[in-house]
Order: sequence, then structure tokens, then C-alpha cells
Amino acid sequence: MTKIEVPGPEPDWQPATQPPYYTGKNPANQYSVWEHSAPLFQMIGALALPVQPIAQRLRLHVERSWDGLDELDVVLFRLEGFRFAISRHDGNPLGVSYVWLTQPHERADTALDTLVTAVGIGEDAVAFRGDAHDFRAERIVTSPETGSPATVSAVTLPASLWARFRRAIGTTSVAQ
Repeated sequence: MTKIEVPGPEPDWQPATQPPYYTGKNPANQYSVWEHSAPLFQMIGALALPVQPIAQRLRLHVERSWDGLDELDVVLFRLEGFRFAISRHDGNPLGVSYVWLTQPHERADTALDTLVTAVGIGEDAVAFRGDAHDFRAERIVTSPETGSPATVSAVTLPASLWARFRRAIGTTSVAQ
């Protein structure tokens, strides 16, 4: 077999994972498995704790990944007929772990209740129910500065799911 050598990157190519995407000279723009699949999921709420204690309780393996927002921890699993994903970005200013269903389901509240019961935590661990992109979702988030309930005002959301996600976790401004 002939030895084939691949040349190194061009000196003016930025890393393929470096935002802003599609603006540099590198012809490749890498995205993560999480970034590819998360837009297909249905967000059902958030828990006011990291992914690791949940994973330890259920004996799950925490995967470390990244996306265009930040590094993140994520677990994907099935529990009593529901397919869950729980994710938490390192730079998430709310400090919550998002709970997703990997297949849309009309009984999202039941799914979240099932998870809370299986993990053995109380309702006080639920930061909010619903979708962070839908500002009509029931909010229970408290402000870290004051410890009092945070005020959420109605805003017009950007159309892109990732733009809404970035907005929901505070990595972009409302003007974008």
C-alpha cells in the first residue's frame, strides 16, 4: 500500500470549531453531536442542580461535549417510557441543567415528574417547567443575586432555535 501524506492546515485557517462560523478562511466548520441533535429535542424544564448528581443517582455516564455556545455536560437515557437528555453548559448564567425529551411527547409534565421522583429530589429542585424559549412557560427561577424570584418580561424571540437557546441562557442580547 502506498503511503499517502496529508498536508497540514494552511497558516491562515482558523480552528474549525472557532466562532464566528463561516467567516474565516478554513473551508471546514465543525459542529458537535449535541449541536446537531439538540434542536430536535423538546425542552420540558430545568433543574437547579448540575448533571453529575443526577447521573450518579441513576448510574449514568456523563458525556463531555461542546457546541457553538460552550463546553457542556450531557446525559441521554430512557426512564419509564420517556427518552430524556439533561444538559448543562459551563457558562450558563442561570446555573441550571436543562431537561429535554429526545422524542416530543404530549405528557411533558408527567415526564418531568417521573424524573424528579426517580432521582429522589423534590419539586424545589425544578427551576422551571416548560420551554426556556417560550416566555409563557411557568417560571420558578430565582435570581442568584437576591434569592428572590426573577422577573421575566415578554420579548420577541429570534426565529432560529439556536438563537433562541443562546438568548434563553443569556449568551446574546435581545437585539440580536
